Formats: sequence, structure tokens, C-alpha cells
Amino acid sequence: MRHQKRWTSTRLLFASALAAAFSLVSGCNGWATGEKITVQDENPALAAAFARLLEEQGTAKLSDVIASSGVHIGEWDRMFSVLSPISSDSLNDKLGTQGIQLIGLNTDSDSMTQVFLNGEKVVYAYKDELPRYGVKKGHAKPDSLVSPKSHVVKEVGGGERTAWYLQIEGFS
Repeated sequence: MRHQKRWTSTRLLFASALAAAFSLVSGCNGWATGEKITVQDENPALAAAFARLLEEQGTAKLSDVIASSGVHIGEWDRMFSVLSPISSDSLNDKLGTQGIQLIGLNTDSDSMTQVFLNGEKVVYAYKDELPRYGVKKGHAKPDSLVSPKSHVVKEVGGGERTAWYLQIEGFS
């Protein structure tokens, strides 16, 4: 009986030490202990809401554009535009999170994913297809203004044309 108690205590001590070591190691890896979020395909209704605003050359709050699309994102306080490829550690640094892993994140160098957070929790992420409507610097907030901007594009063979795009107000 005494030998059995000692063996049980040794096994408990070993299991506790193993669990502590695993939590230290996985804390450095980030994604090992974190939440896995599946990146959604771009919703055509959301793309259409941005396209309408661009066509009308209007200005609106980001939350209003999203609401007008009918896409349910849930409560969110920040939106980040993430260019690929990106490692899980770099992604968490950018988002200010720990342990988030996005499943289905585009891996080609010409792709973007929009990630919506509420606090440190990712509530929605989607693949942003061309034309993209992202934040160039920092992150957007629900009351960030989305407004049309233009630039002159030189045509092949000569000539110029004005190209329009939407800019989403960013915060650092």
C-alpha cells in the first residue's frame, strides 16, 4: 500500500511537471495553445456594399457599409487587413493577440484577409478578393470613414485615366 501511494505521487508529480513544461513551450510557439479561426470566403453581399459606395462616390462609416450588406459579423471593435504570406507569430503581433491561428489563410503573395476582433477575440475573418477594400496602416474601427479616392494611371501605349478606389480610415 505504501509503495502504491509513492508510485501514484510520483506519477502525479511527473504529470504536473510535464504539463508545466508543455505550457511554457507552447506559450512561445503561440498557436499551440490558441484559438483556431476558419477564414471565410468573401461574401458577395459585402463586396457589393463596398462596390455601391465606390460607384456612388459616397462616404460612410465602415460599420454602416457592413450593416448595409446584411453580413452578420457580430460585435467588433477593430478590423485589420492582413497581407499574405504571414506566420502565426507575425499575425498575432499585428493583431495584438496571443495564440490565434487562422485556418485557410491565403498563402500567395498577392492576397489579403480582413480580420475583425472584439477585444482579443477574432469574431470574423474573410478572404478579400480583388478589388480589395482594406486598411493601409494600423486598423479600422466601426466608425472609420470609408471614402473614395482617385489616382491617375498611365495606359499602355500612352494616355492616362483616372482610377477610383476606396480608402478606409486607419488608426495606429
